[in-house]
Amino acid sequence: MTMTTGGALSQVSVGDAQVEMFSGGSGPPLLFLHGAGGNSGWQGYHEELSKSYTVYVPSQAGFNGTERPDWLYTINDLAHFNLELVQALGLDQYILMGSSMGGWVAAEMAAMGAPGIKSLVLVDAAGIKPEQGEIAEIFMVSSDTRLKQRFYDPTQVPNYDQLTKDMTPDEQVIDHGNREMASRLCWKPYLYNPSLPHYLRKVSIPTLIVWGRQDAIIPLECGTLYEKSISNSNLKVIDNCGHSPAVERPQEFLNAVNDFLSN
Repeated sequence: MTMTTGGALSQVSVGDAQVEMFSGGSGPPLLFLHGAGGNSGWQGYHEELSKSYTVYVPSQAGFNGTERPDWLYTINDLAHFNLELVQALGLDQYILMGSSMGGWVAAEMAAMGAPGIKSLVLVDAAGIKPEQGEIAEIFMVSSDTRLKQRFYDPTQVPNYDQLTKDMTPDEQVIDHGNREMASRLCWKPYLYNPSLPHYLRKVSIPTLIVWGRQDAIIPLECGTLYEKSISNSNLKVIDNCGHSPAVERPQEFLNAVNDFLSN
C-alpha cells in the first residue's frame, strides 16, 4: 500500500542499528508496531491518530529499511530491541499499539514490565495459540492467497487497488526480505508463545483488544484468550471485518481506539 502524505521519514540510532521511522502529529506519544508483512508507511489511520497524538511508526528490526542486529533471532529479542528504541526516542507515558505480529511484540513488551507504557492496544494480535481453531498458514502461500485471507470484504477497503497492483523490482526485494524475517521470528512455534498467557497475568496496563470478527488468519478466539489473560482489558469486536480492521474498517477501528484512549 502506498504511503499517505503527512508522516516524516527519518532514521533513529538504536545501538549500532539505524531504525527507519515514520512520524507525525502532536500530543501524547503513540508507538505503532506493524505486522509480519512489514511497514506499509504512513497510512490514513496514522494520519487520523496524529491529530491527537505524536505517532511513531518504526520499521522493526529486519524489516524494510531497518537492519537486523546479529543477535536478534526471536520475538523476545525484537521486544527487547523495541524497548531500546523507546529509550532512544525518550518516550514516557506512551501508548503502545501493535497489529498482528506487532501486537504480539507489544504484548511481550508489556509482559516484561517495561516502564512508561500508559495503555496498550492489540489489534488482531498473534502470540496466543487458539484452543479450538487454528492460525492460518501465511508463509507458504501465494501473495494472492495472503491478500484474500487478510480481508473479509475487499470492496470496503479504501484504495484496495493499491494492494493488488504489481510490485516494482525494489518492492519485491523488500517484500521477500520482510517475509524471510517474519519466518525467522514466527515459524517455530508458529505465530505464538506458549508461555505468553502466563506472562500476561501480571500486566495491569489498561488494554484494548480490537478484533475483526471474520479474521481468517488469527481467529477471534485468540482475542478472547487475550482478554482472559490481561486483567484490565476489554475486547472490541468489529463486525464484517477480517484481519486488518485499521485498513478494512478504518472508521470503526478509529472509533474504538479513540473511545478507549479518551477514557
